[in-house]
Amino acid sequence: MRFTIPEELPIAAQASALVETLRTHAVTIVCGDTGSGKTTQLPKLAAMARPDSRGLIGITQPRRLAAMAMARRLAEELQSPLGALVGYQHRFERKLSPPTRFKFMTDGILLSETRDDPLFKRYNTIIVDEAHERSLNIDFLLGLLKRILPR
Repeated sequence: MRFTIPEELPIAAQASALVETLRTHAVTIVCGDTGSGKTTQLPKLAAMARPDSRGLIGITQPRRLAAMAMARRLAEELQSPLGALVGYQHRFERKLSPPTRFKFMTDGILLSETRDDPLFKRYNTIIVDEAHERSLNIDFLLGLLKRILPR
């Protein structure tokens, strides 16, 4: 599948550089203004950086409403039914299917997945969105990711 980045979003100007950075670095920190396209476009850029990868692209959100809204937004942009190419999961609901490539979830869901998948092997990319909100879940996730990356 071919992904496009809307030219009107500020992140579009850095799309090529971001794809190359995501391809060559295990950790990338992206800062930008609200509305610049980070949440909806970074997952697509990650898919472009690793086009042959089979793993999920996981995107954490601090709240379930944000996970659902961002999944809905990306699904619309990709013209895919919600739960197909783009899905979401939070404590009370799971809208995913075998073809899901982009999984929006609360940070608590990703943290709970460590019980069955402690090395996050089902993911090829994990995007910790809104990490600056600093919750215990985010702090634990960042600590786990730091320990897992060398493996």
